[in-house]
Amino acid sequence: MEKFTILGLMSGSSLDGLDIAHCEFYFEDSKWEYKIIKAQTFTYNEEWLLKLRELPKQKAKEIAKTDIEYGKLTAGFVNEFLKQYKIKPDLIASHGHTIFHEPAQGFTFQLGNGKIIASETGIKTICDFRTKDIMLGGQGAPLVPIGDKYLFGEFDFCLNLGGIANISFEENGQMTAFDICGANQILNHLSLQAGKPYDANGNIASLGKMNRELFNLLNSDPFFRLQAPKSLSNKYVRTNFINVVDNFNCPLEDKLFTVVKHIAFQANNAIKNLAQGKLLISGGGTHNSFLVTAIKREIKHEIIVPDNKTIDFKEALIFAFMGVLRNLNQTNCLASVTGAKDDCSGGVIFLP
Repeated sequence: MEKFTILGLMSGSSLDGLDIAHCEFYFEDSKWEYKIIKAQTFTYNEEWLLKLRELPKQKAKEIAKTDIEYGKLTAGFVNEFLKQYKIKPDLIASHGHTIFHEPAQGFTFQLGNGKIIASETGIKTICDFRTKDIMLGGQGAPLVPIGDKYLFGEFDFCLNLGGIANISFEENGQMTAFDICGANQILNHLSLQAGKPYDANGNIASLGKMNRELFNLLNSDPFFRLQAPKSLSNKYVRTNFINVVDNFNCPLEDKLFTVVKHIAFQANNAIKNLAQGKLLISGGGTHNSFLVTAIKREIKHEIIVPDNKTIDFKEALIFAFMGVLRNLNQTNCLASVTGAKDDCSGGVIFLP
């Protein structure tokens, strides 16, 4: 029985930092087994937070320069993690930080130069997991359903409450998954207006009340009329949701309350017509007890909230798993999820 030890790296659109998970995988009795051994989030300083927020507006030269800089930042975090825990994994699987995601135009770009990470850590590095699927006509997203299928198969649904909420489930023998709506991106943007990076436990939102006009405005976006496969870009969330909320005239706590209700409403819409089952919730939004309560009130499925390590590092775990599959040249991206013409083994490999 061969064991693989992998570092999974994930930076999400909610900008809460770089998640690093040291994971172990092995295949036994026709099933993949896993363990998150150590995991840590390295937060971005104010300079990097500003840089990552503003980079989509910058010119090509600045983006190319920042790709190298962010690769060095990532490698520095990884080396600190390796030194702290005295480990040497087989490989690194890095999602990077999404700057552009425009599958309809045939491109996606995740910041974080893999050559830099490999050379500065001395460890084989796999990154750029989305491009191959887009070349095959897919959305390049969501990617986590491969992990939901093989690592979390005991659950009927997996709901991720990240910067963008997404869901995956098996239907008629095939995995289906899609982005649901903007989530922590919108909530954190509003929280910053109250001087807080996020709304802890939904404390500010809980002081508000529903604004029915704003609620209907958010839910009227054409994205919600599209059939899967479908994915949201950060740009779309900023333009079609954050701008709408910013330009709407009502108290901040009412905006937060209404966005929470919007997320819960759309999460329920995604699976309300499916047979009853177990739904696993993970991602940073799971720590927002007000949001989770709102979802429980909407959704009639059995909701499971796992341990904090799974909540916080499930995506980093799954990118580590995708790295294992890519290293073995096995499928790690499902056409049934992305709409591509074929399954593929996505990711570019860089040797140190």
